[in-house]
Amino acid sequence: MKDFEALKVIWHNQITLPKVSHEDVFKKIRKAKNGLSRRLLIEIIGMCIATIAILSIWWIIPFTMWTTHLAIIIFLACCLYYIIAMIGNYQQINYDKLINKPEDYINYLKAYKEKRYVLNTRKYRLYSIFLSLGFLLYFVEMSFLMPQWLTILALVLTFSWIAYSSFVLMRIYIKREESKLEGMIHNLERIQKQFEDNDL
Repeated sequence: MKDFEALKVIWHNQITLPKVSHEDVFKKIRKAKNGLSRRLLIEIIGMCIATIAILSIWWIIPFTMWTTHLAIIIFLACCLYYIIAMIGNYQQINYDKLINKPEDYINYLKAYKEKRYVLNTRKYRLYSIFLSLGFLLYFVEMSFLMPQWLTILALVLTFSWIAYSSFVLMRIYIKREESKLEGMIHNLERIQKQFEDNDL
C-alpha cells in the first residue's frame, strides 16, 4: 500500500502543465499590465483634480486660523507625495524592455510587487495618519463656523471614511493588485519553464 501511495505522489509530480503559446501569454501579460497602468493613471488624474480643488478652496475662502492653513499644507503635501509615488509606479509597470526575457522580467515584477505592497501598507498608513491630522486641524476652524452637532457629525463621517478606506477598501485593492501581478508572474514562469524544457 505504501508503494502504491509513493507511486501516486511520483505520478502527480510528473504531471506537467500544458504548453502555452508565447503570443497568448504575452497578450495576457500586456492586458494585465495595461489594466494596472490605466488604474494608476486614473488615480494620478484624480489626485491632480483633488490638488487643484484644495488649492482653489485655499485661494477663494479667507481662512483665519493658522490650523486651517497648516491643514491645507498637509493635504497638499499628501496629494503631491501620492502623485509622485503613482507616477513612479506608472513608469515602472510600463517598462517593457524585459518582456522578452522571462527570468529578468519575473524578478523585475517581484520587486515591483514588493514595492507596491510596502506603498499600499506601511506608507499608506503614514499617509492616512497625516491626512487624519490635516482633518483634525481643519475642523478646528470649522467648529467655530458650524453648529457643534454638525462639526461632530462631520468629524465622525470623515474619520469613519478614513478607517473604512484603510481597513476594508485598501485590503480589497491590495488583493486585486497582487492577484494581477501574481498572474503575470505565473504566466512568465510557465514560459520560462518551457524554455528550460526545450533546452534539455
